[in-house]
Amino acid sequence: MGWQSRRVAGREVLEADFEIYHSHARIHVQVFPEIHTVSVVAATSHQVPDSRSGLVAEMLMRTNKELTIGNFELDYDGGRVLFRATNIFPEGPASPDIIASLVHTALAETDRLTPFLTLVLRMSTEEIAALNLKLFLQREDLLPPVPEESDPVP
Repeated sequence: MGWQSRRVAGREVLEADFEIYHSHARIHVQVFPEIHTVSVVAATSHQVPDSRSGLVAEMLMRTNKELTIGNFELDYDGGRVLFRATNIFPEGPASPDIIASLVHTALAETDRLTPFLTLVLRMSTEEIAALNLKLFLQREDLLPPVPEESDPVP
């Protein structure tokens, strides 16, 4: 796709950094040739402290319930929020268009979640106690703008 990326030495992995509307995201694309699979993982730039991991995990699970492609994960040990989408391909070369679509999905979903995650991590204990997470996740004012048809894709 002409995106700048770097290979991870000794592995079937490419990494790339993208600027998205609310932040930036690192994309990790890994090929598993033995099972004809490509996995795309986007990492947010947030660090989730142990004190908020339960709330963030619930937020991610509520978000996952609405997703069609991919899912969010919380790396409890590292405090990182990840989005993962994987595709199994028939034997032969993998479709670059499908891989690009997985990357676009990972970036879009990461960008969509970023402001919600940012606010939850900044809330006071009192704000957290009063938070209705289900209603909070329905806020449309935090969503990135929908790109125009003619807008270039990252």
